Amino acid sequence: MSEVSYIKLSELTKRVVDVIKNTFNDYYWVVAEISGHKFYANQDRHYFDFIEKVEEKTDPIAKISGVAWTSGSQQIKLFEEATGQQFTNGVQVLVKVKVEFHSSYGMKLSLFDIDHSYTLGNLEKQRRETLLKLVNENPLHIKKVGDEYITLNKQKQFPLAIQHLAIIGSPNSEGYVDFTHTINTNQFGYKFSIDIYQSAVQGSGAENELVDKLIAIFNSNKKYDAVVIIRGGGAKTDFVVFDTYKLARAVARFPIPIITGIGHHKDVSICDLMTNTSTKTPTKAAEFIVSHNRKFDELLINTQKGIIIKVQQIISTANQKVNTANLSIINKSGSIINGQKDKLTLFDQIIVNKTKQILFTKKTNLLNLINVLTTQPKIATANRLNEIGTLLSNLKLFTSKYFTNKKGYVGHYQEVIKLMRPENILKKGFAIVSQKGKILKDASSIEAGSEINISMDKFEIQTKVLSKKEKDERSTNLRNSLR
Repeated sequence: MSEVSYIKLSELTKRVVDVIKNTFNDYYWVVAEISGHKFYANQDRHYFDFIEKVEEKTDPIAKISGVAWTSGSQQIKLFEEATGQQFTNGVQVLVKVKVEFHSSYGMKLSLFDIDHSYTLGNLEKQRRETLLKLVNENPLHIKKVGDEYITLNKQKQFPLAIQHLAIIGSPNSEGYVDFTHTINTNQFGYKFSIDIYQSAVQGSGAENELVDKLIAIFNSNKKYDAVVIIRGGGAKTDFVVFDTYKLARAVARFPIPIITGIGHHKDVSICDLMTNTSTKTPTKAAEFIVSHNRKFDELLINTQKGIIIKVQQIISTANQKVNTANLSIINKSGSIINGQKDKLTLFDQIIVNKTKQILFTKKTNLLNLINVLTTQPKIATANRLNEIGTLLSNLKLFTSKYFTNKKGYVGHYQEVIKLMRPENILKKGFAIVSQKGKILKDASSIEAGSEINISMDKFEIQTKVLSKKEKDERSTNLRNSLR
């Protein structure tokens, strides 16, 4: 066997226990972040790790196991009630601990107390630093005037009626259900077009995911009237994401009006300060939109009432003018009619006198004309009877000669008609072409391969057309073809 001196492990661990008890025999207040947290309710115990990080590194620079027994677990409950923050991973705390070493379970820090004010103060400090950074690094888009923050988003105007909405949140959350129920069942029956952009609203990755959703809304090129960021209630530190610089900066610079309804009744997040309109809950956000549209609705109703009243006033004024004009016309018309009546009476007398004079003159002229008409027709009739006798003699003579000449003409035309009869023309070598019982005057309807009938002097020929082509104009000279 080796002669090297040794001791048992239990002896070594006992020495370590003694050293730790003698060295770390007091309580220590330690600032650390919670990681790997587990809670066993049936035993009322918490197991976790205390870690310390620096911004430049992802891995912790220090780490040690922690535990909270019955008294420590009671302090954790009091901490959660006082801060509204759940004791869980990622929470930075100021805790009172004692170093303990067990030979079987190793070294741990036992938690005995938590400073509530440290966690709350640390969050408030971070909040003030973030607000100062937003103002200093974004002077064109964020300005502080008194206690108010003037941002680009806050200066954007809602349209008179909000209809098209982009919602950022979780469709499965109670906040989303409350929002959609309130806005879709509004008492005025307003209809909305809603697109949901699903995103986590708490946790380590929520900040980047929320910013990405804002970018997606902007890149969609859809004409949204407003963007609504919603989430339900929760612990105070569940809303830490809405106090982050990156998200608050994106909200402040966003070109579409943003409405927040993120479920915190007591506090106002940095995003609430940067946004166009902040409300306490998703339900309140929906009620704000409905109320906004109702104001426009009431404006239209009031405008309509104003127009109706104005039109009624105009009509009333016009009626008064019409009645005044009507009365004036009646009075004027009576005066004019009376004046014209006198003139008509005068004209009537003048017309009667003039008419008597004209009728007397015309009567005299008519008597003279009657005298002429009774003598002149007798003379004219005698002269005409002589002329008619002479005309009858000439007519008999000329009629006989005329019929003799025309009888010769008729005989000539009879001979010509005989020569033009179809049977005589066919004897001269001409033919009649027909198709389907119809005589063809030209060849435009004849197709190659179709059947035609050719009637000649003594024969009827049925044949088929082999081809058809246009004829040279010179070939139509029948005199040349008969030579």
